[in-house]
Amino acid sequence: MILTILTLIFIFTLGIKIILNSSVLVANFFEKKNNQNLNQKTEDDFYGSLEVNNIPTATNEASIIIEGSVVNYDRIFFYINDKKIDELEIFGNDNFLKEISGLKEGDNKVYLIGETKDKKHSKKTSIYNVFYKSTKPKLEIETPQDHSIVSTDEILIKGSTDKEVFVRINDLPIVVDANGNFQTSIKLKEGENKIKIEAIDIASNQEIKNLTVIYQKE
Repeated sequence: MILTILTLIFIFTLGIKIILNSSVLVANFFEKKNNQNLNQKTEDDFYGSLEVNNIPTATNEASIIIEGSVVNYDRIFFYINDKKIDELEIFGNDNFLKEISGLKEGDNKVYLIGETKDKKHSKKTSIYNVFYKSTKPKLEIETPQDHSIVSTDEILIKGSTDKEVFVRINDLPIVVDANGNFQTSIKLKEGENKIKIEAIDIASNQEIKNLTVIYQKE
């Protein structure tokens, strides 16, 4: 009984103090570590700069050209989807132009990291999304048929393409709905009429169909 009482007295006096002191030491350690990281980040922020001035948001090739500027960093590393794929040495403060390759079909994450020779300072750019698509968009014409002969001076052009595709008919933009359908009417001149229909996606892939429609008055 006496031993139990002494143990309880120890826990509620010296034991609590030990626990509190240990908690304070741990908290101070992590606070110091966080302050070091914050100071390092702040120092890197003010040490130099790494800016991307031009990068495409979509492309139909597996490579892109990146333009930018750098101050106080000696080497730039280029990353695609978290994989380092290229690097560039910089001499002093300068603008840079670099072609990198290795994009996969679909969405890609691209970013750059600048670093000093002694590796004491580094800076990462924002992450840029680059969409890569190498195939042409669908372009189907429901009406008119190629080389059709009509007796009216106006004809309906109706067709479909992929979603989020831009359509032009004889260089004039045409409204495309959310499902990729489009239609419009155009005037015809007497005789042979050439109709050029273009479908262009966000990656600049292009599909073209040329139709000939003959207008003969009754």
